[in-house]
Amino acid sequence: MTTTPRTSKLAASKLDEAGFTKHHVKAVVVAGVGFLADQYDLFIINLIVPMIGYVYFSSNHSTIPDTQKSLLTSAVNFGAVIGQFSFGFLADKFGRKRMYGTELMIIIVGTLAGTIAGESPYLSVVATLGMCRFVQGVGIGADYPMSATIAAEFANIKNRGMMMAAVFSMQGFGLLFGVIVALIVLPAFHSAIESDVKALDHVWRILLVVGLLPAFLALYSRLTIPESPRYTTDISGDKAQAMKDANKFLQHEETVVELTGHGDDDAATEVVETPKKYDHSWANLKRFFGVWRNAKLLFGTSASWFLIDVALYGLGLNNSIILSKIGFASGDNVYDSMLKIVLGNLIIALLGNLPGYFVAAATIDKIGRRRLQLIGFSALTVFYAIIAIFYHQILATSTTLFIVLYTLAQFFINFGPNVTTFIVPGECFPTEWRATAHGISAACGKIGAFIASYGFTPVTAAIGVNGTIGVLAGAMFLGAVVTWWAVPETKGTELGGGESGGVV
Repeated sequence: MTTTPRTSKLAASKLDEAGFTKHHVKAVVVAGVGFLADQYDLFIINLIVPMIGYVYFSSNHSTIPDTQKSLLTSAVNFGAVIGQFSFGFLADKFGRKRMYGTELMIIIVGTLAGTIAGESPYLSVVATLGMCRFVQGVGIGADYPMSATIAAEFANIKNRGMMMAAVFSMQGFGLLFGVIVALIVLPAFHSAIESDVKALDHVWRILLVVGLLPAFLALYSRLTIPESPRYTTDISGDKAQAMKDANKFLQHEETVVELTGHGDDDAATEVVETPKKYDHSWANLKRFFGVWRNAKLLFGTSASWFLIDVALYGLGLNNSIILSKIGFASGDNVYDSMLKIVLGNLIIALLGNLPGYFVAAATIDKIGRRRLQLIGFSALTVFYAIIAIFYHQILATSTTLFIVLYTLAQFFINFGPNVTTFIVPGECFPTEWRATAHGISAACGKIGAFIASYGFTPVTAAIGVNGTIGVLAGAMFLGAVVTWWAVPETKGTELGGGESGGVV
């Protein structure tokens, strides 16, 4: 008699061995559209800030004071850290299905509130919008552990890296969507802006509210997605329900004999056991990460994400140089200046950014996560070192060479650690703490982004742009060291279930 698989393995095996189907494409789209909305919201603030300056700060040379500008741009990062920490833990404690979609509803509420932000004698439009951006940030941050975990747990082994990379690469489409919307809305108000610059008040509100479209498109599918069969098996302990969830996702209707109790004795015995749910207590969390192997793994995923976000946001130091060299730093009037900001952001996005995402998604299941991360960190170390050492000579000799080096750095950020740091935490931890660990890792990345965005300003004033880029070169070298020492290869591995089920 042939021995059939135990039910504890059936649901996971069914997902691991399934071919890549339209159901996997749907899962990528549902998760990815959320990231599209996230990036749209993050990008569009770059256009909203100068518009608010023209409308509300005419007495200050139409420029928002630096302290208030920092409030607008940092509020979303603070919210994101909270969302990543909290929703990661909640998704492990209460389930993926129960929490999925909540993050989009938070984004929707924050966005709607932001569109009606206004000025009053006691509360400025910047303060009001900043609070709304904080709420948006909580939802944006929550999307990281939620979508990564969903994509990983519904994927098959063969295409899991590609699926997760495709979800993350939707950030690139979010930026493009923002540019396209701006190129439609801004010209529509061309004559109104030339007549009265305060017409930009209509423009920025429209730009903000359009970000609701992708969120609404994905909301229903997120709210109706079945529970992750891996969660149902490993956390809820209900193996029969896990098979039903797997069949629902893959839209299979076949009956599995083991679930009826008529298969082999082991399977029948396992089905009639009373499900025992895993206890997600703080004590168990500390106990799990108190084990050196698990703590080292968490350090590896968190530190590498922190370091690459330092580079990603630190690279933005050169944006103004690129834009000025190619003639997109300013215009002859308010309308032309805003239009050039939009087009300049499009150019920067196309300089290696989008290609890096796509090449990573196409090759990651062949190259592997750890190897790709090492390639990216190593290449960035070299490019940053070259730019830092020869910064003034390059700018004085050839703008084209500077742009080429900048483009290559952009490419290897995404064809490398920016993508892999999103994928690895979703694969290397056991089901019990997968979303929690991913949320912690992502939050460390946001902290790195905050440090680079605001901490580098005084550093640059003290040691110059080339000195700051030299610091980034050192950070990338540390990223390679951390990856080599503490980040495992997760290509082709089964997702772990049970606290001993993580990747060693």
